[in-house]
Amino acid sequence: MNIKTLFITREAPYPIFGGVRIRNWQNINIMMKLGPVGIFSAANWSLTPNVLSGITLWEHYNVEEQRSRWEQWERRLWWLRPSGHPDADWPYSKLAAQKLADLMTKFQPDIVIFEQVWLSRYLPIIKNYPCHIIFDNHNVEAHLFAQPDRSQEPLTAQLKANLRLAHLKQIEGELTRQSDQVWVCSQEDAHLLGEMYGKETPIYVVPNGVNIDNYQTIRLGQCSPPQDLEKTDHIIFYSGYLSYYPNTVAAELLIDEIYPKVKQKYSDCQLLLVGQFPTKKMLKSAQKDPDIIVTGTVPDVQPYLSLASVMVVPLLHGSGTRLKIIEAFAAGCPVISTAKGSEGIKAKDGQELLIRNTIGEIVEAIEKIWSQPSLRTKLTDNAYKLVQKEYSWEGNCQRIEKALATFFA
Repeated sequence: MNIKTLFITREAPYPIFGGVRIRNWQNINIMMKLGPVGIFSAANWSLTPNVLSGITLWEHYNVEEQRSRWEQWERRLWWLRPSGHPDADWPYSKLAAQKLADLMTKFQPDIVIFEQVWLSRYLPIIKNYPCHIIFDNHNVEAHLFAQPDRSQEPLTAQLKANLRLAHLKQIEGELTRQSDQVWVCSQEDAHLLGEMYGKETPIYVVPNGVNIDNYQTIRLGQCSPPQDLEKTDHIIFYSGYLSYYPNTVAAELLIDEIYPKVKQKYSDCQLLLVGQFPTKKMLKSAQKDPDIIVTGTVPDVQPYLSLASVMVVPLLHGSGTRLKIIEAFAAGCPVISTAKGSEGIKAKDGQELLIRNTIGEIVEAIEKIWSQPSLRTKLTDNAYKLVQKEYSWEGNCQRIEKALATFFA
């Protein structure tokens, strides 16, 4: 194959941190094996695109600086448009859309890949050009948005949430139907997407994966930790976009319920929360307790992951597959997760990880891993074999080539 691909993203592809960027970087690297790759990124911040090895071009636009006064009002009146939604309007401007049209003319891609539903407003531009469209749906967003219980919120907040949900279903359904393929992270998401929006558009499972070689230094104990932190025997680790609702709930469970109970038995226990945009509560907790460490954005998660004695993923909401778990598997870090947190990953309780759904069960599982070295070894060895088989870039390259063969047979 010699395929020219353009990615449309709202996240910069580099540096690599967080689930969105890791998935994008996986897919970018796989598509680079098949031909030239370009990137069009749009967000409300400025950056100077780096020269990235293998990337033919990368153009970035700060839509906040480009919006006209009318566009600013249009964003506030999103509820008047059936396809309006604050998160879908956020990375869009008319000037950026025109720049994208110019880029399409210049680059002439064979395939355009939309990162998530939030770039959907650029779809009419792409439809004007002879290319195949792929919707890479990291989560089934309407399903995810509907999960929180809002019954205790004020009536106005409930009405606003219901309106957002209705518009999100409209947007996600339309992008699904107008794309030539949809990629999802798990078989569960594939089934859910088909149930919600029909099965007219082919849906392919492209799991979240990692470049296993990048985690070898952690696995072998050769990764240098951050200079300002010291490794102890009992560090609970969690990473992610911390203001993202499912991650916020999970991190606050760790702070309020899990860490205090473990601390009673292990006085040197530390809780390490790594990721963008920690909440005020997280930062306040870290100020009160020096053994709660909240880093904020870091240039590289791996030195922090190398400190972990266990990764605990007490997720109650979400969809897709948790790249944080795949990373831990590749790095040789034992994992404890709720059933929701491990959803979409082909891992079995007691084989590659421990699945526990209550606070008491999670606390007991942490103590079990820390007190039984043989259990830790069993879990991490099995988890590493699973990543090699199911969640490596090599395996996903084969899956993507199979999906693309339907276009270029």
